Order: sequence, then structure tokens, then C-alpha cells
Amino acid sequence: MNDNMVSAAGLPVTKIFQAEEDFRQLAINSLECKEKVIYYIGVVANLAAVFTEEFDCGFYIPARLERRIRLKLLIPDSTRSRDYRESDEKEKRETRFLRPEMCMDTSFMIYDDTVIFFSDAEEHYALEITAPSVARTMKIMFEDAWRCSA
Repeated sequence: MNDNMVSAAGLPVTKIFQAEEDFRQLAINSLECKEKVIYYIGVVANLAAVFTEEFDCGFYIPARLERRIRLKLLIPDSTRSRDYRESDEKEKRETRFLRPEMCMDTSFMIYDDTVIFFSDAEEHYALEITAPSVARTMKIMFEDAWRCSA
């Protein structure tokens, strides 16, 4: 992890991550969210390139369920995405599909005052921004995309 900017009073805290163990730690940190909802928009393959099925199914999902944290997932429509949606109720998740023109190479996750941008699998980095105003803005954008999704 590189600390690109350290917050002065009132300024966002930004951090860049490149190591796989840091990516897993970002996911683990999201399990501490106070609002009990995580928003994710983008390509599931970006996360699958970093998180093993063992980490996801063996740790992250059970921990999220135990903590009663909901996940709102906006992803491109595909056979794999449809499989995700079939298990939504069991996994306290809501999945909707992005319109084709909304599909993107990167992904982002929002919880509480934190926004994490994940690059595509080839670039392999994550940018974390902790700032209430940025998180509020990204949640508004997410909810707008949510309303326009299937």
C-alpha cells in the first residue's frame, strides 16, 4: 500500500493498493460498515481476479451475512450474473444488471464514507478515498444507475 495523500483536517484520505493481500484487507474492512449496506458497481471479473472462491465463499460472504450487511450489486448481464441473482435472497444481496452503455472496465465499492475504485484485472490496483462528500456523491450516482437497471 502507498499512502498517496494523508488527510489534513477536512481533506479526503486517499490510498493506493496493489498487493493481493491489500485487496483482501479492503474487503475485510468493508465488513465493519456501520450503515450495513455495501454498494458495488462494475465487473465481477475484476474482483474474481483478486479474491479466490475460498476467500469469497469461505470467509467474506459468511462474515457479511453474520454481520447482517446487505450488498447491492450492479453488474453487466451475463450467464454468471444471472447465477448470482438466483442466490440473492440466500446471500442478502440484490443484483441488478447494468444497461450495456453503462458497462465499464473498472469497478467501485461504496460503504459508509469510503469509496474504493478497482482497476481492471490487467492494471491491478485499487484507489481508496475516505471522504463523506465523495461517498455521498457516489451513492447518489449508484442509486440513479440502480433505478435505471433491470
